[in-house]
Amino acid sequence: MSFAACTASYLHVCTATCCLYCQMHHPLLWTSEVQQQLRGSPMSRTLTDRLQQVQDDTDILVAAGANELGIAVQWQQQTQQPLVSYDSVRWAAAVLLGRSFQLDMSEPDMSLEADMSYYGSWQPHGPAVLALVPWADMLRHSSEADEGSMLAYDSEAGAALMAAHRPYEPGQEVFDSHGPGLSHADLLMDHGCVGEGVTDNPRYDAVLQDHLKPRGSRNAALLEALTTLTGGPPALVFTPYGPDVTGMAALRAGLGSDAELVKAGWRIGSKGSDVELCARVMGRLCMPSSVGTERRVLETVLRAVDTCLAAYPSTLEQDEQELQHLQPQAADHHQQQQQEQQQASGAANGDGSSSGSSTESGNEQLRIGVLRALISEKSALVGCREVVAGWQQQIEQLVAAAGSAAAVTSQQLAAVYEAGSDSEDIM
Repeated sequence: MSFAACTASYLHVCTATCCLYCQMHHPLLWTSEVQQQLRGSPMSRTLTDRLQQVQDDTDILVAAGANELGIAVQWQQQTQQPLVSYDSVRWAAAVLLGRSFQLDMSEPDMSLEADMSYYGSWQPHGPAVLALVPWADMLRHSSEADEGSMLAYDSEAGAALMAAHRPYEPGQEVFDSHGPGLSHADLLMDHGCVGEGVTDNPRYDAVLQDHLKPRGSRNAALLEALTTLTGGPPALVFTPYGPDVTGMAALRAGLGSDAELVKAGWRIGSKGSDVELCARVMGRLCMPSSVGTERRVLETVLRAVDTCLAAYPSTLEQDEQELQHLQPQAADHHQQQQQEQQQASGAANGDGSSSGSSTESGNEQLRIGVLRALISEKSALVGCREVVAGWQQQIEQLVAAAGSAAAVTSQQLAAVYEAGSDSEDIM
């Protein structure tokens, strides 16, 4: 498809989404004042990057003549506004990010003979289709919902189907699952709300290079190759169970001795361009090698955690206290809003609100969502710090029992991490 055709398709999406209800709760549409609520959080960096992408996309579309296409000219004549502008692209991006689904719409293979081309393919069912599904796109996420409550295309029915994860009474809000393993921060940034349910998957996504200074030139070369391999700066993910296994391997890549790197397969002449070799080496660095390197790794983690926590303008305890105070207040305003809407009997304003209580309730719900996302990140950091401190203590106990750091084996070190892990992705 030509670029002009792609542009025209995009513009059709822009005009189609204009009929959707106002969703100023999405971070892409927040005011600069509301964006300040994310200070110190990785969410702020993510939002800044996405807004820059919106600006870049706008510039590309306008430079390509998007506003000169027939649909754009017609739009401008009707509204006196250009179809493609920073605000319209931002709106369309928010709709697609927050309300679209990835659906596998391929037909099932009913042949009697096995399709041998499947083997070695990463996409046995064909590519997913980006789709807007009316009604379903308004459902909020429930952390209690399972995969059965995820929207999926059924080729026999020729429709997208999902199942309720629990019984509902008439008038109750219906929830679905936006996907497994999502944190409150994920939900806020992609969908503008965190949904219902007490279950969370706390996680803090740090950038490795912000917290790691390579030990030497060979470590730097390995990290350069790793950056190419991952398609960008490697992440350092903190959870209540400790750093994830790939982050620990990356820390060992940056802090390991030359001898340990050679043992892992990173040869003396290896360069930052040796990406394939880097992939094999990183697999081996998932296992600890020496007490000295593990000490440096864990000390780096603790410094990183403290730096991340210090960047927030409020503490975990302060956020929890504010949330505890705000939730009953928001519930009262939401109930008041519902009563006003019932009394209005359909006479509400065109935007769906009947009084200022709607705006007040919306602001409170937005703040509650931000607080829950911030609490998710901070609880991951606090839990990670406690776990890592425990690992440090256990390693020193091993050293004391063995008589020296050199006498502690890599298997003993690995056992320290495995004993305290509640997740297969943590080491």
